[in-house]
Amino acid sequence: MASPFLRHRFTGLVIAAAGLILPASAFAQQVGVKAGINSATITPSEDEEPDTSRHLGLVGGVWVRLAPASRVSFQLEGLFSEKGVTYHVALPDLNGSVDLRVRYAEIPALARIDFGAAGSRVRAFAVGGAAPAFRLSARAKASAGGQEESRNVDDEIFSTDFGLVGGFGVELGRTLIEARYTHGLRHINTDDNGDEDRNRNRVFSVTAGFRFR
Repeated sequence: MASPFLRHRFTGLVIAAAGLILPASAFAQQVGVKAGINSATITPSEDEEPDTSRHLGLVGGVWVRLAPASRVSFQLEGLFSEKGVTYHVALPDLNGSVDLRVRYAEIPALARIDFGAAGSRVRAFAVGGAAPAFRLSARAKASAGGQEESRNVDDEIFSTDFGLVGGFGVELGRTLIEARYTHGLRHINTDDNGDEDRNRNRVFSVTAGFRFR
């Protein structure tokens, strides 16, 4: 579970960011919600070749878009985003897996470029920008021989991450469908043994959203 400190920090960051970017006329800007699925993995250590599969997790939250009438606009989001990876272990007498699940509060700050005629009900768009993230929780679940064990691994994952975001989407009236990729720049493991042992988040996301105005 997220600590009260992290929850308050996330809320404070969203409020502070909104206060910095929203002018007095911002109440006329677009606001919406979105939710979907992350297909995530974590880059392996360079000196290893682990057998892994992607971790599926939830992503969702709210967004605010400034200057929506312009072809180029700015979008700020506050998201819950679950990332991770599943490691598979194959031994002569034992097969098992370890599923690493890391949940973040993520605040993407994005530029959006719209294609097509202004005012059209169907418009394609592209987004790109940066996504600072703050760890809410980290757990590892090991499964082997019909047994499962889960433990907290917060102390093995840094409390913050930072990624670059790029994606494409379609707006159909007030409904939005989007696919994006988030490329983590910072290694997330605290047991830093050098460049050959630094793990980073890699996430593909597909979301559907609704614009309130």
